[in-house]
Amino acid sequence: MDDARRRDLLLVALTFAAGAVDAVVFLRLEVFTAVMTGNIVLLGLAIGQGAFRNALRSLIALAAYSGGVLAGARLIGAAPRETVWPAHATRALGVECVLQAAFFGGWILTDARPDGLAAASLIAVSGVAMGIQAVTARTLAPALSTTYVTGTLTALLSELSALGAIGPDAFRRAAIVVALGLGAVCGALVLVAAAVLAPALPLVVITGVVVVAATRFR
Repeated sequence: MDDARRRDLLLVALTFAAGAVDAVVFLRLEVFTAVMTGNIVLLGLAIGQGAFRNALRSLIALAAYSGGVLAGARLIGAAPRETVWPAHATRALGVECVLQAAFFGGWILTDARPDGLAAASLIAVSGVAMGIQAVTARTLAPALSTTYVTGTLTALLSELSALGAIGPDAFRRAAIVVALGLGAVCGALVLVAAAVLAPALPLVVITGVVVVAATRFR
């Protein structure tokens, strides 16, 4: 398998993890920490309905995600164009992995039902982690995203409409869209079956991505 193909598969895995994260966080904390478009809508709805606790949680997620993007950009820096997967990208994902582990630890301590300050803290940790992942993916493949797929879906459908056939880029985009949905489904299923272990799903996937990247891209 060549490096470009391996990179694409790892991005699909990260998208799956992002879907699982959003499912778990939304079903328990009523916000998104990966998909900021949906989170902005939730913020507007919360303000309109006078649900100020939910509005505050959405604001925390937005601020944390923004901080994660800024931190991730600093961690990665300027990646050489000829490099399929720069070492700094692996380091940034390593930081994300640590944050996901911290989220899992906090989740266990609250018995999978965080509230108040604990909920706000977990939202912030998850938001920073997802921001780092988003900017890392953007560096690795500017045309793809692992946390928001509206643009990916639009590009996929536009390409299919224009060409009437599925090319390599269309397959990549389709895989990203499907992975996000599957991640959400799996995250929700684990949350129902064993709520305390739900954050372990994205953590295991992201850890696997970091291990493969560290051993295969040097």
